[in-house]
Amino acid sequence: MLLIITPNPALDRTMVFQGLRLGGVFRTDEVIVAAGGKGLNVARAARTLGQPALVCAPLGGLTGDLVAHLAAAEGLPGRWTRHRAGETRTCVLVVDRQASDATALNESGPIFDSSDWHAFAGDVLAAASGAALAVVSGSLPRGVEPGALGALLADLASCGLRVLVDTSGPALEASLATRPWGVKVNGHEAGAVLNRSVSDVPAALAALAALRARGVILAAISLGALGCVAADASGAWWARPPQIRIVSSVGSGDSLLAGLATGLLRGLALPEALRLGVACGTADALTIGGGRFDLEVVERLQVAVQVEKGAIADV
Repeated sequence: MLLIITPNPALDRTMVFQGLRLGGVFRTDEVIVAAGGKGLNVARAARTLGQPALVCAPLGGLTGDLVAHLAAAEGLPGRWTRHRAGETRTCVLVVDRQASDATALNESGPIFDSSDWHAFAGDVLAAASGAALAVVSGSLPRGVEPGALGALLADLASCGLRVLVDTSGPALEASLATRPWGVKVNGHEAGAVLNRSVSDVPAALAALAALRARGVILAAISLGALGCVAADASGAWWARPPQIRIVSSVGSGDSLLAGLATGLLRGLALPEALRLGVACGTADALTIGGGRFDLEVVERLQVAVQVEKGAIADV
């Protein structure tokens, strides 16, 4: 089972328009309301791939009730920690069919106190016994110190569980301090934590080396249209997707993570797990709604994704 740890879930409301511009009044007849946040996107993509998964997330208020209801309706199992910090956040995703991508308007969410986080962390540890791999996906709730995530990762590692972390900023820095088994970030996130620019493949290969020098076993850096690079003990690899016309990149990184994790759980070597991940991320960019894609499209894209071995650059 894949355990998906989602510290800051959301209710996602995706609205589709034609020719949207600021200052006008527009109406849409296409709205998608779904359980959201990065971890729920990962779970949705994993379900399409046939990978059993369990989401752990803290939920609050009527919005939290709706998130749990929508997740269940989609067949996304969850272990929900109820808190009293306020309503689970709502995120509005705006897609203009005449534009080249979507716009995300994200609420920050409620402010947790220590008891809210401790209850959530306890539920995560209880769920960890049934997992073969865990991913931590997304930001921390307001009020939670980055070190709290580091402590949770240390507890999971002491249980012998491999954890793949996808977060950013101080939370990522705190995660790296615990020497997690794996890290998956984008180029901007990697650059921020390493204090360097990571915008192309050579720079990403150097960043992989820097992340592995911190004790990470598997490191992956996504680069948008350039694909994704990843490294483990077998070496470094670059998976490059075919060119596409992006409909919405919202959730693409989450689908990539779901594909990578699913491949690893199926026993694929890193190059093939990475190929699956990039195919999933690319298929997601062709659709509206995070973590959504057609499995047949993924299978076609897997053939088109080019994977080559890259030289690990100097740190």
